[in-house]
Amino acid sequence: MRAPEPVRLTPAASGCLDAIRALAAWAVLFGHARTLFLVDYNHVAAVNMAGARAWVNRILYTVTGFDHQAVLIFFVLSGFFIGSSIFRGVARGTWSWRNYAVDRGSRLYVVLIPAAILGVACDRLGMALFNGSGIYSHPLTGFEPLLPANGLTVVSFAGTLLFLESRFTPVLGSNGGLWTLFCEFWFYVLFPALLGALLSLRRRSFGPAAVQLILAAVTIWILRYTWGGFLIWLSGAAVALTANYLRFGDSRRWIRLLYGAGTGAIFSASLASTRVGHAWPGGDLTLALSFALVLHGAVQFRLPTGSFGLMLASRAAGFSYSLYLLHFPLLLLIRAAVTPASRWQPDPVHLAYWTAIVAATLVYAHWVARLTEWHTPAVRTWLRREIGA
Repeated sequence: MRAPEPVRLTPAASGCLDAIRALAAWAVLFGHARTLFLVDYNHVAAVNMAGARAWVNRILYTVTGFDHQAVLIFFVLSGFFIGSSIFRGVARGTWSWRNYAVDRGSRLYVVLIPAAILGVACDRLGMALFNGSGIYSHPLTGFEPLLPANGLTVVSFAGTLLFLESRFTPVLGSNGGLWTLFCEFWFYVLFPALLGALLSLRRRSFGPAAVQLILAAVTIWILRYTWGGFLIWLSGAAVALTANYLRFGDSRRWIRLLYGAGTGAIFSASLASTRVGHAWPGGDLTLALSFALVLHGAVQFRLPTGSFGLMLASRAAGFSYSLYLLHFPLLLLIRAAVTPASRWQPDPVHLAYWTAIVAATLVYAHWVARLTEWHTPAVRTWLRREIGA
């Protein structure tokens, strides 16, 4: 492959992507917490839709309604970061399946294993203390057809660790968000298998090409229901190359500002279209492509970000993966404990309770990440040393 290496991120661009990762994780948390604890918007009482309360609730229900869109943004960012690492290794001639497996495995399992154990513990505790509420044995409003009690099995736990959940095994307990890890893992396998087969065929190395084509075929069969997600993921991988082929460099400031404003407007319009009216089949892909356009500029521009902003974005992004995997079982346990029968009206008192629950969940995820996610580089180094040359 004669392509240039993927664009190198400036500290400001890296901080911008960290901020996006953190905001996406928080959007998922806010969306799930609002759906679990607060009534749907069309069921808000008239007293809470009068005066200043009306504006507060409109803003709240708008801001907390982008959890699905945040997952799409995660897919695009994943494609960009993973695609960049693969392209860089191929361009330098240093890429190998072994190192790739160590990098991706350490990233996934350092958080997944503790999150799976803690999620099961939360669900088991909730069933033991609040089983009479029916929360764990009946479909949850807004999360149908999730049945937490049906997924608390050894088979589900094994399927989660093998990234077979939602396809071959039920999702583990209440942690329905694990379906995205199924997609992510097999995207990680499929993309380098296809790329490796293509490069092997160009070198006339038919044996390695055949092996990787077989691996790709098996992965395609596993992913047969999630092709839309792979296209979204590929849009991020494409940015890893286009950012070098179509560079802004030292172009005039007005050109860069025009590109940023134009792509920002397109992305905002795509985001708004997913929240207004009926969903349409191409809505997710349109949103992902519009965000990829924004990403194409964000990784090149020297965005004005101070050192404090970089530190804050890095800290917030540093536990985004943990937050995504840990939040729902804890939220459901709290829901079973404090309001099992019905959800709250968004009045000032209950909004204060809701804010405290969200804050407690953030603190919980942060401290678990300090013990797990933050040690990923050390685990990766240890694995490479143990595997050896």
